[in-house]
Amino acid sequence: MVSSCKKTTDEKQADSSGIVSDIEAFNKAIAAAKPGDEIILGNGTWTDAHFVFTAEGTKEAPITIKAEENGKVILSGNTSLKIGGKHLVIQGLVFNDGFTEEDALIIFKTDDGKLAENCRLTEIAIDHFNPKNRFDKSEWIHVHGKNNRVDHSYFGGKLNAGVTLVVKLNNKNSLENNHRIDHNHFGYRPNLGSNGGETLRVGVSTYSLSPSRTVIENNYFEQCDGEVEIVSLKSSDNIARNNVFFESAGVLALRHGNRNLIENNFFIGNNKPGTGGVRVINNGHTIKNNHFQELKGKRFFGALPVMNGVPNSLINRYHRAEDTDIVGNKFLKCDHIQFGVGADNERTDPPRDIRFTDNTFYYPERKQVFEGISDFSTFTFTNNEVVTADAGFTRKGFTKASISFTKDPADGLYKNENYKPTLPVTKKDVGPNWYTPQPKYYEMVGGNAKTIEVASNDELLDAVKKANSGDIINLKPGTYVFKEPLELTKSLTITAPKNVDTTFFKYEKNEKQKPLIVIENGGNLNISGVTFDGRSENGIAYAGITTSSKPMIAHYKLKVNSCMFKNFDASRKTAFRAAKNTYADTLSFKNCKFFNISGNAISLDGENEDRGRYNAEYVEIDNCHFQKVMGNALVLLRMGNDESTTGPYLRLTNSTFIDTNNKDLGSVVLLWGVQKLHIDNLLFINSGRGGRALKYEDPGWAVSTIDNISLINAGRIETFGKRTGANVQIVKTDKPLEYKAKYAGYVPTK
Repeated sequence: MVSSCKKTTDEKQADSSGIVSDIEAFNKAIAAAKPGDEIILGNGTWTDAHFVFTAEGTKEAPITIKAEENGKVILSGNTSLKIGGKHLVIQGLVFNDGFTEEDALIIFKTDDGKLAENCRLTEIAIDHFNPKNRFDKSEWIHVHGKNNRVDHSYFGGKLNAGVTLVVKLNNKNSLENNHRIDHNHFGYRPNLGSNGGETLRVGVSTYSLSPSRTVIENNYFEQCDGEVEIVSLKSSDNIARNNVFFESAGVLALRHGNRNLIENNFFIGNNKPGTGGVRVINNGHTIKNNHFQELKGKRFFGALPVMNGVPNSLINRYHRAEDTDIVGNKFLKCDHIQFGVGADNERTDPPRDIRFTDNTFYYPERKQVFEGISDFSTFTFTNNEVVTADAGFTRKGFTKASISFTKDPADGLYKNENYKPTLPVTKKDVGPNWYTPQPKYYEMVGGNAKTIEVASNDELLDAVKKANSGDIINLKPGTYVFKEPLELTKSLTITAPKNVDTTFFKYEKNEKQKPLIVIENGGNLNISGVTFDGRSENGIAYAGITTSSKPMIAHYKLKVNSCMFKNFDASRKTAFRAAKNTYADTLSFKNCKFFNISGNAISLDGENEDRGRYNAEYVEIDNCHFQKVMGNALVLLRMGNDESTTGPYLRLTNSTFIDTNNKDLGSVVLLWGVQKLHIDNLLFINSGRGGRALKYEDPGWAVSTIDNISLINAGRIETFGKRTGANVQIVKTDKPLEYKAKYAGYVPTK
C-alpha cells in the first residue's frame, strides 16, 4: 500500500504500457503484480509519498519498480520506501528536497516485519535529502533480510545525524546475510561536528562477534568527512575490497567483530587534514594489498592505527587488536602509522600478535616509519621494505630499499617501474551514469560576483534581497539605522572603508533587543570595516552577529575583519553568538575590537551537553583587542569524551585583553575540549583577576601549544592536560594604567 501522495504532473491512471502516475494506480499495480512485471512510475515530482513494496518475484522473473525515464522521477517531501518480499528491484529514482519521519528513508523491511530477500536497489540517487535540524537523526538506507544488493547508486550531501547506509544486524535472523554493496558513489558528506556521521555501517556491537558476510566492493567514497568512521564494521567475516577512499577525512574502522578481510582498497588523501586508512580493533583480520597515499590523519584518523583495548572489555567498548595479518600494503608518504592508539587509563591492554609481511613504508623526507605508543613486542615483521630519512634505521624484518615513487599526473597515484597500480574503480564506473550530483553548499565567493554600492539601510536591505550568492556589497561611510535584523540566506561579502568609526550599524529603537545581523540557513558572511553599536534609544541589541535561533542544516562561514563591536552593555549581550544546532566550517575574527560588552564577546557555547558536539570546526582570532568585557572574551566548548571528530581547532594569536572578566571564578578565555590549539602572543592587563586569564580543559589526545603570554595584574593560566611552550611573563604592578596606555591602542570615547 501507499499513503496519500501529491504529484505535480498531470494525473493519469495506469496505461497499457504499465506507467502509473497516481497513488491509486500504483496500489492496484502492486496488488496485482506477478513475477516478471514492471511497474513504471511516471515522470514528475512525487511529494509526501510513503511506498510499501511487497510482492513475490522469482530469480528468473523479478518484479521491478522503475522510473519512466532515468532521473525524471523525483521523490521529495516527507517520503519513505519499505520493501518486503523476494526478488524485487527498484531502479532509476531520485530522492531530493525532502526528509523522512521514519528511522530510514529506504528500509528493506515492512512494518509488519516482512523482510526483503534477494532484492536489489540499483541506479538510485539520494542527494541532499535532509531535515531542517542537523541533529534530527535519520538514516537513508536500512538493509535487512538476506542476499540483498545496493549498487550503482549515488548518495551525497547528507548533512544531518545518522548513518548514510546501514546493514542491520539487530537479531539472530539477520546474521550471515550475504548482502552486497557495490559500484556506488558515496559523495561528499561534510563534518557533522558530532558522533553519528558514518557513511556506511555493517552491524551493531551486540551481535558483532557473529558473522555478517557482507561484501563491500568497487565503491567510490569521495570527501566523506562526517566523522572518524567512514566505514564502520561492527560484525564479523565481512569483505571490503577494491574500494577507493578519495580525500575522505576518516578511516575504515574494524570497530567490532573479527576475521574481516580488507583487500586492494585505495586510500588517497592528497595531504588533506584528517585523511586516514584502516583502524584495527579485535582479532583475526587480514589487511592486504591496499594502497595508502599521502594520508595526514593522526591517532584514530591515522593511516594505520592499531589500537589498545580495555581489559575484559564489554562488547561495546574496545577489544584489543590481535592476531591480524598486514600483508603486501604500500604506505606512501603517510604521516602516522601508530601501534597502541587510544592508550589511556581505561585502554591499557596493548595490541599483540600483529604480523607485518611484505609491506612497503615510503617516506624519504621523514625519519619516523611508525610510532609505538604502547608495547608492541609481540609484533612480527618479515620482509618489509622501508625508505626513510633515518640513516640509522635498523629493525629486524625491514630492509632499507633503494626505490622511489613518482606521482602519475594521469591518475595521481604514486608508481615506479615495478609497481604500476590502477584504481579499481573511477567515478565513471560507479553510481547511475545518467545522474549529475548537486553542487556542494556555496563557498564564500563565486566566480561571477557583482559589486553593489549602497548608502543607506533601505538600500542595504534591498541589495541583500536582490543579490546572488557571491556578490559584494560596498557600504559608503555613514550610519545605517536598522529597524529589523539583516537576515542572510546567501553568501555575501559586505565591505566598508576600514577607517575607524566611519561606518556604523545600529538601531534607533530596539525595544525587543534584536540582533543586528542573523545568519540563517544557507547564509555565509564576509564583512569588514563596520562598527557594530549595540546601544539604541530604548534597548540594547542582543548581538552584533548571531546565527539563527532556528536549527540550521547547512554549515556556514563567517569572516570578520577590521570591525568594532561596542556598547552591548546589558546582561548576556554579545558581539557574536552561535546558537545550538548551528555549525561553522570556518569562523574568523581578525583586526577587530570589542569594547563595553556585558556578556561574552565571542560565544561558542551553544552545544553545552556532554555529547562531543561543538559550534565551529576552525576558529581563528588574530590581532584583536578586548576591553571592558564583563563575561568571557572567548568561550569555546566541546563537552564530553567522544573521539569521533577532529575539531574544534583554535588559533588565538597577537591579541590583548584589558579589564575583562574580573568576576570571582571567571575566565577571560574559556576553552573546553578543543582538540587542536595554538595560542601565541597574548597580553592580559587587569583581566581574570577573580580567577583565570585562560582556562583550558582538554582531552588527553589534544595537541596544544600555549606560548608567549604576559599577565599584568591578571589571573592565572589553568589547564588540565599537557601543553608545549610555557613562556609566560607575570607582572604585578600598582601602575597598570601605564601598561594600558602602551598596549590598549584605540579606545572609543563614547
